[in-house]
Amino acid sequence: MLRGEFFERIVRTVCARSTLTIAVAAVLALAGAVLAAGLQPSTAIDTLVDRDSPEFVATERAQEVFGDDAVVILVRGDLQNTLLTPDLGRLRDFEDCIAASPRGLEIAERPTLCDELAELAPAKVVYGPGTFIGRAADELAAGFQEQLGARDQRAVAAADRARAEAREARRTPAEQRAAAAEARATVEQEFQQQIIGLALRYNLTGPPAISDPQFVSQLVFDTSKGVNVPKARFSYLFPSSQAALIQVRLRPDMTEAERERAIALIEEAAELPRFQPQRGGEYVVTGVPVVIDSLAAAIERSLIVLLIGSVLVMAATLALVFRSPRRLLPLLLALGAAAVSFGLVALAGGGLTMASVA
Repeated sequence: MLRGEFFERIVRTVCARSTLTIAVAAVLALAGAVLAAGLQPSTAIDTLVDRDSPEFVATERAQEVFGDDAVVILVRGDLQNTLLTPDLGRLRDFEDCIAASPRGLEIAERPTLCDELAELAPAKVVYGPGTFIGRAADELAAGFQEQLGARDQRAVAAADRARAEAREARRTPAEQRAAAAEARATVEQEFQQQIIGLALRYNLTGPPAISDPQFVSQLVFDTSKGVNVPKARFSYLFPSSQAALIQVRLRPDMTEAERERAIALIEEAAELPRFQPQRGGEYVVTGVPVVIDSLAAAIERSLIVLLIGSVLVMAATLALVFRSPRRLLPLLLALGAAAVSFGLVALAGGGLTMASVA
């Protein structure tokens, strides 16, 4: 009973001061509309699921270790043209630019866009054909240098033993030196035979290098299945003979604005002539983050169309159904209430999500 009397007094007061009430409501609606205009669409996962759910917590932990969802860049074109020509060098430079790697800082004719990517550092890790083949060549070359060092150590040790044995046998100094030289030559000859055997086995004519088509071909292609068939174990990089993949796993701690900027920079880098394939290949930027970014832009555009369409439909309906001079008043009240509601969302630091729109 008391509650009914309370609301009755409120209604009586509002009716007695109708002009003031309408003015206050109009100001609140206008302020809400101004605040709502600053809302940005958000497609973050935490706007759709509970942040405390086990699935969300497990997803965040995985992203901390492996990075966020990957921006996938499809390198479309004949794989031999992509990998066995200078296009591979362009591809590696492109990957190094995105990854902001130390090697990327030394790219000849380095685009300024690479500096922006280096400053933002959006990639936690980059998996790509150029990076993979380049590292494989570098590690094999480093291993070869280690073998050379080990060979020298074995040769010195063998020479010292031969010299010591000759000395114990009371041979002349010249004979001791000859024994040491023979022992050293034997070790070097054995090493050369090993290198020749490896070269014949893998059909190599020189040290492993990313610029050596023969090395790249032996590394990537399965000649037992065809001329242009990549090895099955590298399918995450070479899914077919007509495609290669670059995966850019983004940092999970970036804001939505930083993620949007990172995607825009990657798309711009894919269009730079400096990195463009010259043998008919092309880059196609896709992946979950790119789709979500496009979805956010689509939501923003669709909301404007939806709002205008809804207002027109409601206005037409009210005009046809009611005959009173104030038949559009319910529409104004609804718009005012919506403006205040979304204004409060903006004040609370929220954003436009599919849930809030619904």
